[in-house]
Amino acid sequence: MGRARKGTWKRSGDHFLVYVTLPQSAVPGVKDRRLPGITVRKGVNGRPPTEADLDKLAKLYTDRPDLALARLAEEGRLPDWVPIELVPRDALLRGATANPTAASAAGSLLETVASYGERWLAWRDKQGHGSIACYTSGLKCHVFPVKTDDGTTTIGEKPIAALTRDDVKRVAAYFRNEAAADRISANTATRYFSYFRAMLAAASDEDGDPDLYVRPDNPALGVKGPPTPKKQTRACFYPDEFLRFVSCEAIPLNARRLVALAVFLMCRLGELGRLRCEDIDLAHETITIRRSFDRPRKREKTPKNGRARSFGLETNVIPLLAAMIEEAGGSGLLCPVNVYKVADKFCGYLDRAGLTRAELRERSRTHVPLTMHGLRATGATWAARSGRYGAIELRRILGHQKQETTDVYFDEAQLMGRNVGEVFPPLPASLLKRSGKRASGR
Repeated sequence: MGRARKGTWKRSGDHFLVYVTLPQSAVPGVKDRRLPGITVRKGVNGRPPTEADLDKLAKLYTDRPDLALARLAEEGRLPDWVPIELVPRDALLRGATANPTAASAAGSLLETVASYGERWLAWRDKQGHGSIACYTSGLKCHVFPVKTDDGTTTIGEKPIAALTRDDVKRVAAYFRNEAAADRISANTATRYFSYFRAMLAAASDEDGDPDLYVRPDNPALGVKGPPTPKKQTRACFYPDEFLRFVSCEAIPLNARRLVALAVFLMCRLGELGRLRCEDIDLAHETITIRRSFDRPRKREKTPKNGRARSFGLETNVIPLLAAMIEEAGGSGLLCPVNVYKVADKFCGYLDRAGLTRAELRERSRTHVPLTMHGLRATGATWAARSGRYGAIELRRILGHQKQETTDVYFDEAQLMGRNVGEVFPPLPASLLKRSGKRASGR
């Protein structure tokens, strides 16, 4: 039978330090299991501690290592090798409040949710993930300020290692209430809560980035988030409205061409802006979407979902592509304008074309108005309406990961009514004339 552990102590200046060693079963694989010295300044009733007092305290901390770990947490002196599940969560919270330096230290057991969130966002940015500004807004403006159950601490101020399932439920309840009160849309509430879930998944992913792994469990698992928002209808051009827009000479030619391509090619705005002449095979009437544009970082990137896609061209867009390729000299970027500047002016262009149908402009819980970014949805709805595209083929053209994302457009096509006209109609000759020098689309 081994000798009973009882801890040790020593004097250090005007105070004493009590040392205990964690049992091997608590930290398997760790050779030096001795904790940092726990400070003892006063004894019983404020008098200096006696040797007997210190012996008792050392024995107590040895028998109750959770108390020793709680004291070290409150002092911000927990060693990194201590498993987080051994430390009382309320002690972590007190330690983070009393030690802001430790609370903001990367990987510290006292690191707060807000500090960890900064690291996680920086990691996503470094990995090239998109929507960093949206993630930042969702977490900093909505998740981190939510009050915890004590009513004085926020989610952002709490150590991420001490975050509980009840804390996650409070965040979910916050988003449900915000959506119900119409302060944010149901889609936004669902999206922002998903960002919080993703952050907690990274924090508890043992097989993920080791710098992000800070806790053994995920408190968000099984927590019901905000209700799934009802599907919204999307505004799209009828063919006659589209022709009215692209024929309107009060709108710059380059802007009209861009709108025509956005509908006929069904590609995202960033992909359209980086489309090159070499991506178009007029002889075989095909196009390959190989790249997109990362607007916040101002650099090219791969298309969404990380892969290129090729598909056949609609016959009526080929003359326009041929004219634009010729004007570009056969190589380089196809579109001579900044697609985002054209997008900013899109509503004004609708006015110039005299397009006033309410569905094109109005936004509600159940309806999304037409924007430059949404012109791809017009093309997808037309494709579904035409009967020339199967569901799987259209999914591949659009670059969707999930078939249900594509199937929405087949539903939208049925809502267009009967008197729709010819989708993907012949383009007006005015779009094919030379635009002169490569000017901006003002």
